Amino acid sequence: MTAALAGAGAAFSPWASVYAAGELLPPGDPSSSDQESPDEVLFEADMVSREYSDGPIVAEGDVRAYFGERYLRADRLIYDPLKDIVIAEGDVSITDENMETAFFGRVELSGDLRDGIAENFSALLKDNARLAAAHAIEEQGARTRLSHAVYTSCEVCKTSGKNKGKKKTPTWRMKALRVTRDKERKVIRFYHAFFEIKGVPILYMPFVQVPDPSVERQSGFLPPRIGASTRLGFNIEMPYYLAISNSQDATFFPKFTANDGTLWQGEYRRRGKHGYHVLSGGIIDSPNQPEPSPGAPGIPFVESPPGVRWHYFGRGYRNFGKSWRVSYDFERVSDDDYLKQYDVERRGDLRQELNRGRTNQLRSNMRVAWTRGPNELTFDTYLFQGLRPPDPNLPVQIDASNTPYVLPLINYRRHLKTTIAGGRTSIGANIASLYRTGGTDSQRFTASANWDRDIITRNGHRFKLFAELRGDAFFFQDLDQGTELLPGVPGDSTQFVSRFAPSAGVEWSYPVARDVGNARLLLEPRVQLVASPSNINSSEIINEDSQSIEFDYAGLFDFNKATGYDAFEDGQRMNVGISASAIWPSGITVEGSIGQQFRIQSTDAFNTSVGLGDTQSDIVGSLNFRYKSLLGLENRFRIDNKTGDIQRAESMAFFRAGPVNGAVSYVRLNEENALANLVRREELTARGRVKLNDNWSVGGAWRLDLQGNRTIRQDFTIGYEDECSTFGLTYRRDRTRSTTLKPDNAVLLSFTLKTLAN
Repeated sequence: MTAALAGAGAAFSPWASVYAAGELLPPGDPSSSDQESPDEVLFEADMVSREYSDGPIVAEGDVRAYFGERYLRADRLIYDPLKDIVIAEGDVSITDENMETAFFGRVELSGDLRDGIAENFSALLKDNARLAAAHAIEEQGARTRLSHAVYTSCEVCKTSGKNKGKKKTPTWRMKALRVTRDKERKVIRFYHAFFEIKGVPILYMPFVQVPDPSVERQSGFLPPRIGASTRLGFNIEMPYYLAISNSQDATFFPKFTANDGTLWQGEYRRRGKHGYHVLSGGIIDSPNQPEPSPGAPGIPFVESPPGVRWHYFGRGYRNFGKSWRVSYDFERVSDDDYLKQYDVERRGDLRQELNRGRTNQLRSNMRVAWTRGPNELTFDTYLFQGLRPPDPNLPVQIDASNTPYVLPLINYRRHLKTTIAGGRTSIGANIASLYRTGGTDSQRFTASANWDRDIITRNGHRFKLFAELRGDAFFFQDLDQGTELLPGVPGDSTQFVSRFAPSAGVEWSYPVARDVGNARLLLEPRVQLVASPSNINSSEIINEDSQSIEFDYAGLFDFNKATGYDAFEDGQRMNVGISASAIWPSGITVEGSIGQQFRIQSTDAFNTSVGLGDTQSDIVGSLNFRYKSLLGLENRFRIDNKTGDIQRAESMAFFRAGPVNGAVSYVRLNEENALANLVRREELTARGRVKLNDNWSVGGAWRLDLQGNRTIRQDFTIGYEDECSTFGLTYRRDRTRSTTLKPDNAVLLSFTLKTLAN
């Protein structure tokens, strides 16, 4: 039977009158209208009865009642119109407008289902959080007061296996004598609470307050990071999250260390309609290191002097109208070893794919960009900070006074809408000004015009025609002071140099696909011919922006392989290569490529260690193998064209076999470039993880310096993860050493409790 319950005005409950389905509704009844009254209650039940006109309404058998956005289910429901009380018994559940469901053994409610007293209360909240109590009192839908309550976000029943559906002890739970869930302030307050892990009480708290699971963010403490290390002693990081407004928040995460005191750290974030900003920094008043230990081989250890050490990172942008944007990305530290000493890194939105906090150089940038139609204009400034400690293996030691400031770097590009000879045309200009506090200053102006056209024949041959007209003008100052690149340059202190550097060329490729047996074969040979004037890289031009070039197959067909403007690939040359791949239905894929450059005359545009410049370049290529997502091997290589020795190799293999997965990477670099501060290196890195069961896993990582026959770093980890928590214990051996940095052994403990502190 279906019944409609309609109120007759504000003075009456919405449960006041009952009309069984099929009966005529009285004239003027709101339920007869197309629009439902906001006070209307609809319910369904197997049977509805009423002994006399103003007596209790009794509904029995799968009762379902709807009041606005609230929904009630029960085995039996009694409504007393005189007291305006609803009593529900049996398996009672109430779902509110937030789609949260509460369960009861018996509940006594007001007519609008907002106030009530319940027995055997339990609620399923957002993110699978659960709240249960012996007794509950609901107050106007704003607060729920509970006695003898339990709170957790863990599963309380087994969800798989032969014991599916049986009760289990949750990983963690909070038990309290009294609990108040304040829905207006979005918090849950616990009074006289015990925190349990696997049913064992480990912590008593007279009062604790946590965010309600329904809120996305709220101020409060986050899980700490606890550790102990040789460098810092016992240390603990205590993060506190501060929700300032809908568009701003911050995190404070001071790090307390036994050896060096407190590193005060914080991060501020703001996002608005026209921009986004995130700023992070830290400061510590560092004492002397108590027990100096030997430094790296050949480098005596020097005790760090006491004093203030710091860092600051930042990233953001601001739009001005549709065409202008100002952006920045900066990072500075007080000294070379600060980041490694205190294990500081860029986090969250500041994180980079290449974390410069782990490399030997920091870079700060400020940019103003203007874009309108086919026009692009950028103004950049750069500030560099070197972090490489003194190394006796390097023939040239970098002095901070020789590190340049780029003030500014201006780049303009315009793509012409009109085609010329059927091809695309663009014009551009680039201006760079570099200044040093103790070295040579330089300014460069470059103007260029580029044209290219793609032609595809009916037979599938692809031709690309291209040309570039380019002119460079250089002006150098303080040459007599020398620079990090060309120390002690004799001659005048100022010098002007110009260069005209046109290029033209054509590239041919013929991609074909064929079915060979049950495999799909793809093949693409490529040939590129380029002509430029030879011997135009004057020795009077200082190479500032093209010192390091990574020559591989991906860059083989760049007609000018210089990474900047100071160097220029001159002469007549031919780039030749071929790539192929085969794909089988079984999931096996094999890919490979190989290529080389041939020149009519050699060039001194590049350092010979990069494999370019001779009449025949080194041979570059790649070879990759993959079987579904279970096994893979990727290789990039560069082979000396004269001796056949491997000059550069980068290999990575991964595997996944049931509970075991891992990866191994190998890097070999034979380049030696004093100007680019490169030395020979050969490293092997291996990492793996074994899943012991559904929750526990062990893993490790090992990084080896094969050139120096030493371990760089080792990590060993034990981890636990389930639906409501994560736990990790890591032991780390860091053999990194410098004049002021000691090797380190460290233990790190981290954990997360979902909905309680995350």
